[in-house]
Amino acid sequence: MAVAFCFSVGLFALPGAAQDRSDLTGELDIFAATYFDWLQPRSIREGIEYCGLFGVDGKGNLAAILAQPGNADSCHPGEAPAGFEVLASWHTHGAYDRDADTEAPSWGDLDSDIEEGIDGYIATPGGRLWFNDAVARRSFLICGVGCVIADPDYRPCPAFTPGTEHTLDSLRARAENDNGEC
Repeated sequence: MAVAFCFSVGLFALPGAAQDRSDLTGELDIFAATYFDWLQPRSIREGIEYCGLFGVDGKGNLAAILAQPGNADSCHPGEAPAGFEVLASWHTHGAYDRDADTEAPSWGDLDSDIEEGIDGYIATPGGRLWFNDAVARRSFLICGVGCVIADPDYRPCPAFTPGTEHTLDSLRARAENDNGEC
């Protein structure tokens, strides 16, 4: 059985947590950023993706399904417990890897959210926060580098910037044009 992780947003600050959240306006966006600040250090340290679901628990609180570990480039969030209203999927992109395109959602990230009919949040090693809008069939950058805790080894790749919005076609083209080097 899945277990929900709940906490109130805005009541605490994590050591080293990103503080510029001016681009975050929605309650779920703020909750997601706070949750990623809690989880990013582990995901980065272990070099794997973690994933789960955001939603509303039986008491009406925003909650996250306890993080499920994946591998370096994929993860399956598991099922929501009874009484949990799913609002979005979520996952991290693990540690910075100079040869991997982890600063934007992948084609599969957006495609799976569209297929499941739920929105999604993605945190990158650089601390970017992305939102996959299943209805609009697009990924949107909510906030940029350092919005959530980032890998201290992260280095930007000016030759392969992630942009601010993507479709399935633009993510497919991005993958096809990725030569694996920065």
